[in-house]
Amino acid sequence: MYEDEKFAQVFYDELEGGGLGTLSFVGRMVFDISGFFYVGNLLRHCRLRSSHRVLEIGCGAASILTRAYSVNGSNKTYFGIDISPVMLDRARQNIQKKGLNDRIFLVESPASTLPFKSQSFDLVFLAYVIKHLSDESLASCLREAYRVLIPGGNLALWEFLPSPISWINRYIYAITRAQKLRTLPEVLSFLGDGGFPVARSFTVIAPWLPTKTLALVAGENRS
Repeated sequence: MYEDEKFAQVFYDELEGGGLGTLSFVGRMVFDISGFFYVGNLLRHCRLRSSHRVLEIGCGAASILTRAYSVNGSNKTYFGIDISPVMLDRARQNIQKKGLNDRIFLVESPASTLPFKSQSFDLVFLAYVIKHLSDESLASCLREAYRVLIPGGNLALWEFLPSPISWINRYIYAITRAQKLRTLPEVLSFLGDGGFPVARSFTVIAPWLPTKTLALVAGENRS
């Protein structure tokens, strides 16, 4: 586990555990509603099918996974990993409330080392994770995503973009404890190096104004 991942673990344990006061309260609200904002366009652009096996890296409270599973009518098991055990406890509660205990499984794991066999998934989600990763751990995360995807599989990622307005960036760093906000060319370069040479943009409807979001579906290349 990289140092930046350890830092993120402590932050999300404190955030979900209520140790950050008002920020913890707002954070829990955001985690609960995020699936409703993202899943519509996400499923359409990822071309998610009921037969697809799905992994979310950094699944948080599992709101995206549970919403995607319910909307898509999947007949496969979904998996989520997160580095925060406190967050995973919240995710298990949400999964139980949805009656999906035997359909969505959670594992405590860093993004840089995935505990799955190669070519295990058709689609990998990476939502609001890469801002927490250093360049080294991001490269490892993308190599791992490539490894666990089947030939022809897709990686869907979205993240805050850096803003030309400095106070917005300071706001994002302050409330998320981010390591680094990256531009589109920077993210595309990491994707290419990680085995994802082709990426297309899509739109996520996010209420976190005035921030802007980068959203991409990236295809892997085994040639």
